[in-house]
Amino acid sequence: MFCVSLAVLLFCCTICYCAVDQCGETHETYSNWLHEENTCSDSQDIGDFGSSLIKDIYTSIKKAEYDLANPSDYPPHYSPQEGEEFDFIIVGSGSAGAVIANRLSEISEWNILLLEAGGNPTKTTEIPSVYMALSKSELDWQYQTDQSEDNCLGMVNNSCNMPRGKVLGGTSAINGNMYVRGNWRDFDSWAAAGNEGWDYENVLKYFKKSENIKSKEVLQTSNYQNYHGENGFLTVDSFNDYGLDGLISGFAEGMKELGYDTNMDVNGESQTGFAKVQGTIINGKRCSTAKAFLSPIKDRTNLKISKNSLVTKLIMGKTTKTAHGVTFLDKQGKEIQVRARKEVIISAGAINSPQLLMLSGIGPRKHLEELGIEVIQDLPVGEKLHDHMIMVGLVLSFNYTREIKSITDHMYDFLKTSNSKLSSIGMLGYSTFINTLENKIDFPDMQIQHGNFEVNDVKSLALILDRLGLREEISKQYHEINSKRYIVLLLPTLLRPASTGKILLSSTDPTDKPQIITGFLSNDDDFETLLRTTEFISKFSSTKAMRKLDTQFHEIAPPACTVHPLSSREFRKCALRHLTSTCWHQTSTCKMGSEKDPTAVVNPQLQVRGVRQLRVADASIMPSVVSGNTNAAVIMIGEKAADLIKESWL
Repeated sequence: MFCVSLAVLLFCCTICYCAVDQCGETHETYSNWLHEENTCSDSQDIGDFGSSLIKDIYTSIKKAEYDLANPSDYPPHYSPQEGEEFDFIIVGSGSAGAVIANRLSEISEWNILLLEAGGNPTKTTEIPSVYMALSKSELDWQYQTDQSEDNCLGMVNNSCNMPRGKVLGGTSAINGNMYVRGNWRDFDSWAAAGNEGWDYENVLKYFKKSENIKSKEVLQTSNYQNYHGENGFLTVDSFNDYGLDGLISGFAEGMKELGYDTNMDVNGESQTGFAKVQGTIINGKRCSTAKAFLSPIKDRTNLKISKNSLVTKLIMGKTTKTAHGVTFLDKQGKEIQVRARKEVIISAGAINSPQLLMLSGIGPRKHLEELGIEVIQDLPVGEKLHDHMIMVGLVLSFNYTREIKSITDHMYDFLKTSNSKLSSIGMLGYSTFINTLENKIDFPDMQIQHGNFEVNDVKSLALILDRLGLREEISKQYHEINSKRYIVLLLPTLLRPASTGKILLSSTDPTDKPQIITGFLSNDDDFETLLRTTEFISKFSSTKAMRKLDTQFHEIAPPACTVHPLSSREFRKCALRHLTSTCWHQTSTCKMGSEKDPTAVVNPQLQVRGVRQLRVADASIMPSVVSGNTNAAVIMIGEKAADLIKESWL
């Protein structure tokens, strides 16, 4: 079995190299390696082992590795010609854009161009457990927040990392794969604010339309068909627990002591409790929107996809206020213009969509004029930035052990089966949803996420802390706790933040990154919710179930906060300013609203107000961020947007 182990080990090393050193498309390298005659692939070498079984195993491992992120599974690259015309041009292939491209290309008479700033997903994207390694890589826009006196003070340069996917499938190709739709009250509140057709009853059919539910826990519930679909493109399944049974049962028992039940379907009848979340995974591997919605239609001749193509500006009729197309830079940096006969649809995300609109003269008049940009339509673009803040300074440590296998064994299991540690996201596969004011109300204001680490897991912990951007003097506190004990990072996530931020242009250069002003903790209500959550976690750590695991509760102490007594209100407020970061859930910068709403950028049909033939369809249109991970809701927005477009043109 030496040759098989070597093959898996070489693959593991290459995957790790790719994740850490930010490699881009690696298929050619892998393909060359797979066909090297001197890498145990020669039949005579394998024959020396005296067994055809070994040859069969080795061949199957090679094929499984080769099939990971195989470029032939994705639509080919198309290079548009200067002035070429299409019926629809879609900017961005992420969680909404890929869906819209799929659904519009169902109409064979329509010609569609999808423009994506990145390339194909890499092999590393296929592995759910290493998603944090994808941030700060070539697949990430690598955004940083602007410095503030209120937040990110414990991060390098007082700036938080803000990952966004720059790849086919967008952030769905680099995120944690969690599929949480939010609360039904979120969508009913959208409709109540004047967004007709966006209430829960209406959007539920679009959630179901996308979905191919495979979670055995969900399928065992009697009424799952009321909430889930079984015929969609997007496979949704449960993560495997992989050796965490004792810890998970302890958390569940502790929550019961505090009055909360275990919830096996957070997207079903109730959201509250200690919940096993579902994920966008298929056979233990990532199911991005590129894999779900673009791969099955890669041979449709009326859909063209131009990769590594950065859209820099909309082509606008200044007097008619009509979008006629876009200008983009191809991989070689050549500027190309393409035209849209019917519409341009911007699905570039809550940071890039407002940036593109403002560069094109659609945005706040004062800000655009300060940069010398001619104003075509004065709208509050970039305002009302919502994001789920996470607090990263709370740690539980345990007297807990489990069997530890080698990375080679884990990778072998990953390539051959879906039951691998690499297919799992550990304790992150469970979330605690609570209402910090009233636990009887099924409308959580807090989601507590969990990240678990084996005793003295130096490399994995260092990677996470690096991706969070924590200063070295703060990071060492986590390592000190972990050096002797198993730890779980508790990540309280503020579901309905009162604080808002904004996106602004840094310059008129489309390749410059925009300013990201998070606004974290600018409203005192958010402090109070997070402080109540810290008290809840302290109580949770003292439950009988937690005491059985010899649980200890730790509060990370930024040096600037040690002037206050540990665990005091003053200490905790200081720690929040230092140890609050993003949960990757930016929304609302091109807010949807009625004609009477002065803060709205698009109407309920997602058309940009006062501009013809232009829509926005992505997380940026949410009137307010949903009460949960945003990816599922953005996919829903893509589904509904496609129907709205069809209604306009068919």
